[in-house]
Amino acid sequence: MAPSFTSRIFSVSNPRKLWLVTGAHAVNEFYSIALPPILPLLVNDFAISYGEAGVLLTVFFVTYSIFQLPAGVLADRIGQRWLLAAGMVTLSTGIFIAAGAQGYGTLVFAEALAGIGGSTYHPTGMSLISDLETGDTEGKAMGIHGLGGVVGTALAPALIGSLAALFDWRLALTVSAIVGIAYTATFLVLFRDTDTTDNAAPTEPDGGDSPKVETKTTTEGPERRWSQLASLLPVPLERWVAVLFLANLAIATEIGAVRTFVTSYLVEHAGMTTVVANGIFFVMLVGAAISSVGGGTLADTVDRRSLGFVTMVVSTVILGATALIPLVPVALFAWFFLLGIVLWAAIPAMNAITSQYSEQEFSGSLFGVMLTAGSLGGAGGPLLFGVAAERFGLGAAFPFVASVSIVGAVSFLAMRRF
Repeated sequence: MAPSFTSRIFSVSNPRKLWLVTGAHAVNEFYSIALPPILPLLVNDFAISYGEAGVLLTVFFVTYSIFQLPAGVLADRIGQRWLLAAGMVTLSTGIFIAAGAQGYGTLVFAEALAGIGGSTYHPTGMSLISDLETGDTEGKAMGIHGLGGVVGTALAPALIGSLAALFDWRLALTVSAIVGIAYTATFLVLFRDTDTTDNAAPTEPDGGDSPKVETKTTTEGPERRWSQLASLLPVPLERWVAVLFLANLAIATEIGAVRTFVTSYLVEHAGMTTVVANGIFFVMLVGAAISSVGGGTLADTVDRRSLGFVTMVVSTVILGATALIPLVPVALFAWFFLLGIVLWAAIPAMNAITSQYSEQEFSGSLFGVMLTAGSLGGAGGPLLFGVAAERFGLGAAFPFVASVSIVGAVSFLAMRRF
């Protein structure tokens, strides 16, 4: 009997462990935007400016970004399972401290601690998936993993904002922190194997791409002209690392720009109400969730480099055409749903390619490097969009950011040489 449509999409080598890691991804992304829904309340209660409130988010994401690379190296040294759990506990503790903060300084400290804890997730979680899944299921696994992140991002404003409105923001953060601790305990109990080598992915060909280990540890030829600083960072210093880094940077830059300013664009430029704007933003995330799962399945059945190239070219067109869309709700709902599908489509292919190159002894470090690129893009994208919007207007900022997609497309094209 032919497998069902659902089984083709969600069939992976280690479903229980994959869904546990995916749940941790949802928790991590949930916490990463825990404060934005309650920023007006913090401004009022602590008598701070919106600039000072923004510093709280900057502190979180700066520490989150800085510590990702060390976290990846540490994951290769002590093991991913315990580091992932320790990171979730640290992140939850930061949120719990913020819930009881009596002064602005305590909030800053809490966000710094939360950022350090959150930084451990992606290098450990994604390297776990890479080590656990086979070559022909990596794309689906990364797509499911991405779905968890989208769900966590979508739930945070709804749950934290609702609890804060019904009760108060301190209770909202406290409940959120308790949920994180509870999930950590669940993760440790159910994800029992500390050594992933028992279930490590065999090196089989995947969807027309090269076998997983190809080009990753080759010790001869021109690719080894660069030295490897194994004592500091056990990632081969080769050209494919630089190309992967650039592709990750481009994808994160465009998504960071759009995700940050889509509500402002809809309210200030399109004249939508905040309720309608947030509804359109949610629909965009629905498109992202669909794209994450569907793109992961495609990444296992077609050439991943070609898939990434095509999605980046399409995103160039879609982003550039956003300024031409009629500013009416129906058109905007449909367009931003499409935009969510297009912008997030390249992520499963990118992560599956990274997984294809990774090896167990440096998978955490490799994902740490790539996620540092993602963090830089996530920080630089909003700045790029903001400068473009200030200079040319909100409508013109989308075509301006579309140029970043061209860089991503060229990067995927360059990968075909490796």
